[in-house]
Amino acid sequence: MLFVGDFLIVAAFVYIGQKDHELINDTNPLLGVLWTTTIFAVPWVVSGWLLGAFPNGETLTVRSLLTRSLNTWLVAAPLGILLRSYILGRAVVVTAFITVTLGFGGLFVLGWRLAFALIWWRLNRASIAVKPT
Repeated sequence: MLFVGDFLIVAAFVYIGQKDHELINDTNPLLGVLWTTTIFAVPWVVSGWLLGAFPNGETLTVRSLLTRSLNTWLVAAPLGILLRSYILGRAVVVTAFITVTLGFGGLFVLGWRLAFALIWWRLNRASIAVKPT
């Protein structure tokens, strides 16, 4: 569930960025967004798996999820930027692109994951309260 939400939120970030910079292809805007999102999703999944950003429900706390998510984003976003640059054949990555991706992209991902963690915590707290002892 986390991965699907992560992919969708990164896709939203990519869409807004491409729309803002008028990079959306009018014939098939979805294809460009999905391609760029996938470029960022690959390092996200690998880094997230290695850094524990996809915990099981038993070990999930709001604090641990956000900490692991931030650590993963700080590794995965630069890797995604480098991968994208390599695929596009660009030798230079613009500093503003790095800053916006780390900052706003991080806000998107961490915001989504905070909402997920709070809902998860609230639902689990409620289910624990009604379980018979």
